[in-house]
Amino acid sequence: MKQFLFLIFCHWSSQASAQIQETFWHWQVIDTARIVCLYDYTKFFMFRSEHLKEHDDCLLEIGDTLSRFYSYKHFQSDSLFYTTAAAKQEYQRRVLEGMKARGDSKMSSLEKMIAIMPGGSAQEIYKNHPSDSITVLDNWGGRTLYKEPLEPQPWEIMPDTTTILGFQCQKAVCQWRGRSYTAWFSEEIPVNDGPYKFFGLPGLIVSVEDATGEYGWYLKGIEQPDERRIYQYKPLDGKEFKPTERLAELRKQWKSRLANVKKVNSDAVMLGKEPNENEAPYDLIELDYK
Repeated sequence: MKQFLFLIFCHWSSQASAQIQETFWHWQVIDTARIVCLYDYTKFFMFRSEHLKEHDDCLLEIGDTLSRFYSYKHFQSDSLFYTTAAAKQEYQRRVLEGMKARGDSKMSSLEKMIAIMPGGSAQEIYKNHPSDSITVLDNWGGRTLYKEPLEPQPWEIMPDTTTILGFQCQKAVCQWRGRSYTAWFSEEIPVNDGPYKFFGLPGLIVSVEDATGEYGWYLKGIEQPDERRIYQYKPLDGKEFKPTERLAELRKQWKSRLANVKKVNSDAVMLGKEPNENEAPYDLIELDYK
């Protein structure tokens, strides 16, 4: 196997991560990470009038029997809010600083606020946990859990090649759950995995994006840790996840987005302004809920 490219920040420290997840949160160890990948997850801010693309650092921890994909920014937020009193004060400081952020325009102010404030995707995805299943834990608007069969996307491998982060990559395309995707994978990293729910190619999926450009996942760095555990996420406020079905959860999320648009427009009218949101918000990743 080709020597991996190290683009690893110091905050990836497995020792610090383990201390938080074991000492403070008492999470269960479910596997050992053999490969850890850092992806830039990009998506548009919900409201179309803003046309603002958000970035979220996400980790893919690949073990012997399963993998875990989650937002590192969200993990950092939880680490501040649910560990020590001093850490919680830092969390509150960032919230206040983000609310005060100002730029040269409304757009730049919003970009600064998102960059400063705690946040990140509140979703955890486990492949092959339990066996032959994908488990999704979602803190978005509640505590929900759903499972689906571990089935790869219907990829078609193309002859196109390119180099990404020094790795020779090949192109693959697919239609999946209402969107068209283009992925680049590398057989130099011989693992059948990738960001989000993507897998099923003869090498790590280095990047994948949908044809509209609304969603994308791009590898930023990769390492083979000496000793790093994979943990099972548990809610930190004592609440339990409520089992649901995938399509039911997606329909609930879409209704919530529409409600947010309605509230923003209603608030604008109350202030004597014209409603900003004349279109539906950006849609979800998976569109087969319709």
